[in-house]
Amino acid sequence: MSKRALGKGLGAIISASPTPVEEIEKVVTEHRERIIEIELDKIIPNPDQPRTSFDENEIMGLAESISSVGLIQPIIVRKKGEQYIIVAGERRYRACRLNQMNSIKSIVIEADEELNFTLALIENIQRQDLNPIEEAKAYKLLINRFKLKQQDLAKKVGKERATIANTMRLLNLSEEIQNGIIEKKLSSGHAKVLLSIENPDRQKALYNEILSKDLSVRALEALINIDKASDDKGADTEKRLSSKNPHLKQMEEELVSKLGTKVEIRHSGNKGKIEISYYSLDDFERIVEMIK
Repeated sequence: MSKRALGKGLGAIISASPTPVEEIEKVVTEHRERIIEIELDKIIPNPDQPRTSFDENEIMGLAESISSVGLIQPIIVRKKGEQYIIVAGERRYRACRLNQMNSIKSIVIEADEELNFTLALIENIQRQDLNPIEEAKAYKLLINRFKLKQQDLAKKVGKERATIANTMRLLNLSEEIQNGIIEKKLSSGHAKVLLSIENPDRQKALYNEILSKDLSVRALEALINIDKASDDKGADTEKRLSSKNPHLKQMEEELVSKLGTKVEIRHSGNKGKIEISYYSLDDFERIVEMIK
């Protein structure tokens, strides 16, 4: 298979969503005659690698395996000047460096910058190696650098557009809260609820309360509902909400959890209305997409 044909094969895989990274690598590595040995000193990690942290124990385990049975799967690289940039296989590369090897089995492909980054992004997302913040930053980089629409990006990485939008909204949180997500001190569910709070100081206060009291997502929603009832309606509204039908309250909570924003159901007799709040045009588009 020529390099040109190989490129087309990769392009076909990228355009079809979702495709496991193993299938991407299979297209390349099934042609064993393309495998060459490249000096490790000539190889550099992908500067746009979405993942910023690697499990050292996992790398050590992989290094031991390679030391025992050798490197079974070559890494995939692209050439840039006199160096080679990793497209897929950074963990294997790190393990080989740990073993102080001089060279590594590699396959050189021709890939433009977008394809290179997309391959790395797909590899990590499909292997579930990225934390939510790393994933959000990766999406933002792709969209900003290549002027992609969220829908186009969704097709490339095999995700729903609403999922892309929801993940990127995490970057609206403070750096402290983002670090809390990275360190798994709180879940994406907690973060989604915190995004419904516009006041940064209140966001931080609630974040600290999550940590100190180990609040569940439902308990956090209840706290926020109390806050909003007090802020928006005053004492009279709070009294009215406290007497609201428990079934309506539960439905409100479920909609808040689902949509990640303030929702209020107003019911009287056999009619009423559902009020859904949004806080930016992106937020509006996200909610409309979810409702669709």
